[in-house]
Amino acid sequence: MQFKHPEILYALFALLIPIFIHLFQLQRFSVTPFTNVKFLKKIVLQTRKSATLKKWLVLLSRLLIFACVIIAFAQPYFSKNDSSKEWTTTIYLDNSISLSAKGERGGLLKRVVQEIVENIPDKGKYNLILNNKIHSDLSYKSCIEKLKQLDYSPVAKSLKTVLLQTKDIIATQKDKQHKFILISDFQKTSFHKDALKRVFTDFDQETHLVQVKPNTAYNISIDSVSVKENNLDALNLAIQISHQGIEEEKTLNLSALQKDIVLAKSTFELTPNTKKTIHLRIPNKISSLTLKIDTEDAFVFDNTYRVSFPEQKKINVLVIGKHPSFLEKIYTETEFNLSLKESNQVSFELIDKQELIVLNALPKTPQILGEKLANFVIEGGSLVLIPSTKSSVVELNTVFNKLNIGQLETKQTDTVQITKIHFSHPLIKNVFGKKVSNFQYPKTNIHFEGSLKNSTPILSFENKKPFISQLKRGKGNIFWIASPLDLNTSNFTKSPLIVPVFYNIGKKSSIQNQLSYRLGTSNLVEINHKLETNEVVHITGANTNFIPRQEIQSDKIRIFTRNKPSKSGFYSIKHNNKVLQTLAFNNPKQESNFAFFNTKTIENPFVYNEESIEKTLANLSSEQRIHSYFKWFVLLALFFVLIEILLLKYL
Repeated sequence: MQFKHPEILYALFALLIPIFIHLFQLQRFSVTPFTNVKFLKKIVLQTRKSATLKKWLVLLSRLLIFACVIIAFAQPYFSKNDSSKEWTTTIYLDNSISLSAKGERGGLLKRVVQEIVENIPDKGKYNLILNNKIHSDLSYKSCIEKLKQLDYSPVAKSLKTVLLQTKDIIATQKDKQHKFILISDFQKTSFHKDALKRVFTDFDQETHLVQVKPNTAYNISIDSVSVKENNLDALNLAIQISHQGIEEEKTLNLSALQKDIVLAKSTFELTPNTKKTIHLRIPNKISSLTLKIDTEDAFVFDNTYRVSFPEQKKINVLVIGKHPSFLEKIYTETEFNLSLKESNQVSFELIDKQELIVLNALPKTPQILGEKLANFVIEGGSLVLIPSTKSSVVELNTVFNKLNIGQLETKQTDTVQITKIHFSHPLIKNVFGKKVSNFQYPKTNIHFEGSLKNSTPILSFENKKPFISQLKRGKGNIFWIASPLDLNTSNFTKSPLIVPVFYNIGKKSSIQNQLSYRLGTSNLVEINHKLETNEVVHITGANTNFIPRQEIQSDKIRIFTRNKPSKSGFYSIKHNNKVLQTLAFNNPKQESNFAFFNTKTIENPFVYNEESIEKTLANLSSEQRIHSYFKWFVLLALFFVLIEILLLKYL
């Protein structure tokens, strides 16, 4: 039993006073004379012993009366916890898109919110952690309002982050009693298989886990869409579809729609836990397309996939120095704007318009050009350095110093073969169907060796020294070729490797806008459009209009998106109400993963697996409940008053 005002209990010592009075009281008897005894009242004879008993019982009843009154004023109560501290309950509610799946009683997230609203205790404060927001120190009513306004978040938060945020909140509220409730489907998106065990290893806060699961045991999703073939009259789309879960083989329909008009349709069969690529032929010259699978599975959101077809811009390539014929064959007019200039013909304005610059066989690079190229790379451009047979280590190091990419040490004149292909590098990764073993390796009789900063080899010599290296610098890339490429020095330009290497360098020098983008991830969109000073572009959708983060360059705009937009659909990039480009956004791919952790495998004495939200909140309410005994002690005092009256009257 606990007391709200325990200091009042010191008054119980006052009960000793009547006890002492009773023990030391001396009763004196006096004689009263009467003239006639017939007027005396008849009395009941009592023994001395019974009279003493009556006095003790009366004394006891009075002591109990006063004791009950004193205890009542001290306000006794019973509680499982320290009621002097305010309750704070932290609730993590996973509002990721995967909780849009249907459970036994409707959509998972909507049902979870309803159960919390109906059962949440009205005492104490609340911290509400969501994937996209954190609400701290909420009252009961404010917490209810936030829950009712809740919507899905395209950004999924890892459990490790949730626990760290919970620790931080608890650390700032040390004077309060805490309870932590974690509600999620525990989808395997942010961790690998055994991470759930490890993430709770050092977490010592009492945690109650509630796992909600979809009612349907399988999921079918559209994973990606690419253009397989682009003809004058039609596009051939490659659509990858996956089937996860335990279910029999299914026959499905895939439709391609432009607004409400069906442009193409395909029927296919899909077996469980497999992926399949469907080819769909659609008319060319369309701006956007919506693909739909007709099925009822766990996640409905990934049965629809949106794509837009932006106009593919040509990549600006500038070659400074000798005019190599092999580059003119690779950088053709259909995909590239190739310019060939001598070093004395290059202006700064021309450099600003390029995406790839090839510095080819310059015996000496002007200092001012080297400084401009360094800024060009830092700002996001790509630069290819090809030495000349007349180049010296000293002269090349002057350029290397301007670019801050390391130092060359020697110029070798012996013949070496180019034998190592780094298949994991993005420029080579998808070039060969399989790793080549019997390959006619190219060779060179002049090459430079040195120490490069943060370099990644693409091709290497037989002595393991790099032949072509990629060096990251600022926002751009530098590709260093350690040997001159003229035919008298090297036969690399006759090798089958020359085309994929230089073609991919060119293609990756510019950001070619994608068919679609994913919500909740970092996306970059480039638009060829010139803005005046202080002008910005907007992204607009059905119910949204916002200004994205953007970088304005001479004749193009780089647009970055992450947290916005927050819903899948088609969005327009606008400048002065003019649509510059249409973008298609789809839900995060990881939200389609139909694999969930088993929370019962967690080995932590502070972690409890709960059956339901209703039961969890009922237990919380029970722990917060205070049982007051004030009225019971008042009733006891009245009871002992009645006992005293009966003792005085009848005993």
